Amino acid sequence: MTARNKNKSFTLWSANFSTVLSISLVMFLLGFIMLFIYHTYTTSKQIKEQVSFTVYLNLDATEQQALELENEIKKNSRVKSTQYISSEQAARMMNKVMGDDHLAVLDSVNPYQASIEVYLKAQALKISEIKQFILAVEAKDIVDVVDYRHDLVMDINDVIYNVSAFIFVLFLCLLFIAVTLINHTIGLTINSKRLQIRSMELVGAKSGFIRRPFVVRGVILGLVGAFVADCLLAGVLYWLYSSIKGLVLAEHIKVYALTGIAIVILGVLLSFTFTLIAVKKSMNLKSSKLYR
Repeated sequence: MTARNKNKSFTLWSANFSTVLSISLVMFLLGFIMLFIYHTYTTSKQIKEQVSFTVYLNLDATEQQALELENEIKKNSRVKSTQYISSEQAARMMNKVMGDDHLAVLDSVNPYQASIEVYLKAQALKISEIKQFILAVEAKDIVDVVDYRHDLVMDINDVIYNVSAFIFVLFLCLLFIAVTLINHTIGLTINSKRLQIRSMELVGAKSGFIRRPFVVRGVILGLVGAFVADCLLAGVLYWLYSSIKGLVLAEHIKVYALTGIAIVILGVLLSFTFTLIAVKKSMNLKSSKLYR
């Protein structure tokens, strides 16, 4: 192999490597952000579903009345689950906190009200809807008062909205950087072949024949870059699940698999699209710009 051929081989290898590196790093970052968005959503859902309000019943309310009210509350589409706590259960719970003899001060009279703890669905945390629901519950004859942390719900909604907005903007910025970087890298690689493309045109090669090898190469590089990104992402996930106790991989394996597939599709699609654009641009170059 002559020095000239060696130089050409090195140049081709260098161009392919830079393209794969660009695609893999960008796809890795996009995949990481996609998984971050997913985990932010699941975490916010879990936080929202821990929000509850407590319905305290009148002291003269019977257990039958309480259970009927609980069943009625359960039927509401906003409710995820409920828990009925009788006055006796409330007293036992307080015994664990204050000691078994704390009722002796009250001449063994149980002052604790029966209550119903109501947990709402994540999508139900709209202040106006919750207020309407609580007003309807408070209107029941056996209900004494409803304890609802309005300020807590507002704070949770505000934090989740701000975090979601930040992540969405970050994702758009990374997507723009990804498109720009991959387009630029592929464009430079194809531009270096502009004389070869013009030579093929001059000998009468059709557009499809000229584009085909570049497109195939672009798709292969996109596939390799996306595969490398998937491997990097899998390595990071393995490290996280090995380092942090309590994380269960099986709970999210489907989402991770779909993310990996999405990265491959996006990598190939971007590479295919920008290769076509770059080849078409080189084919339409004016002679005055061909030797620049």
